[in-house]
Amino acid sequence: MPFSANANLPGILKIRCLEKMIIKVAQINSVFLFAGLMIILPDTADAARPAKLPSLESLSSPLSTEKNLAPPTVFGGVGRKLPTWQAGFDLLLLSTPHYSAFRNRLELRNHVYWGEWWYNDRWGIKGLFSEQSFRMFSATGNRSESKTSHLGALAKTQHSLTDSWKISAGLGVVKTELALGSQLKQGNSLVTEFRMGMEMSANFWTEVGILTIDSASGSGSEDQRLGSTGYLIGLSYGF
Repeated sequence: MPFSANANLPGILKIRCLEKMIIKVAQINSVFLFAGLMIILPDTADAARPAKLPSLESLSSPLSTEKNLAPPTVFGGVGRKLPTWQAGFDLLLLSTPHYSAFRNRLELRNHVYWGEWWYNDRWGIKGLFSEQSFRMFSATGNRSESKTSHLGALAKTQHSLTDSWKISAGLGVVKTELALGSQLKQGNSLVTEFRMGMEMSANFWTEVGILTIDSASGSGSEDQRLGSTGYLIGLSYGF
């Protein structure tokens, strides 16, 4: 039978209509798929983006604030924990002279007047004046009394143990004079001290320590060793 285009025309039209429908459905699906991707992708990007780290300023600000908080001071927070000036009086309760005299006896007459200036809480300068007397040995029973005086200065350092306790140490030179009967001898003495103090109130301190003064009046046969080692208790006023 001869081929007839008109006979197959309805089938061809159906096929073309079906193809158009398939293309439209594919286009519609593509639109929905693209819209879904646009919704999903931003959320995925946000999830994949690394979390924002806090800035260094925000991290350091609490620490810097805490660091900059000044500790309580006697001057209301200007950076000093200990007084700039101090003046005090010490009793050398138990002293050992460095020459022939009775030793290790309580002496309420031996004392030290002193004053200190501190450049900062760590370093300072101290001036002192000390008077001491000791009963000398004597084979005849005439126990004469020696009298010594010391005037000089020390370089000092101190350290706070707690808010109310401190320790200090000093090294310096004093002019020593020994009077024994009609004899008067002088020398330059090396002086050292170590002290520990406790704050009693905002301005008053009490301290204990040891003070050593040692020298000789010369190197000849008639010269004499000078000075003593004394254990002290003192009271001072700081301002």
